[in-house]
Amino acid sequence: MRHIKLFANALFITALLTTGAAFAKEQSINITAVKTSDVRNLVIHENQTLSTAQPTSEQLKQLANAGVKHVINLRGENEQDWDEAQLVASLGMQYHALPIAGAQDVSVENAQKLAKIMAELNGEPVLLHCASSNRVGALMAISAHAEGLDIESALAKGKHWGMSSLEPVVRSVITAK
Repeated sequence: MRHIKLFANALFITALLTTGAAFAKEQSINITAVKTSDVRNLVIHENQTLSTAQPTSEQLKQLANAGVKHVINLRGENEQDWDEAQLVASLGMQYHALPIAGAQDVSVENAQKLAKIMAELNGEPVLLHCASSNRVGALMAISAHAEGLDIESALAKGKHWGMSSLEPVVRSVITAK
């Protein structure tokens, strides 16, 4: 009887480990496929997070096939002439919108909203974009400073995420806190 219990426990543990490995494999993105999607300003970050400029519908299809599960769009509501949310949903990905219409929306509050969305995704593969990745980088710089980085390090992190012309705005937001 003892051997049966040991065998049953071993079988159960093996099943759990196999299921966990399969789940982890299922959740990972195909980096090679991501790189060949040719999305402008693509940066591959840790935790299966991508930052880019605006992807085309064809690039979104490629990214979905590469394993991306979520798309976070920071573009303003009037910036696009097509329904990205509908396309993303049709490709089996989840769509999240956080409209950052311009410099006036680059704020600690919006950086916190983005951080909350990212945290709720539990490490699943995500594409984060705006038109050029400038707003993406701006909010990431603000978040980095809120997490304890000094101003220059936070700005460097923002640049890595795509920030360019919004650096003076971010510097102002960070120093106003």
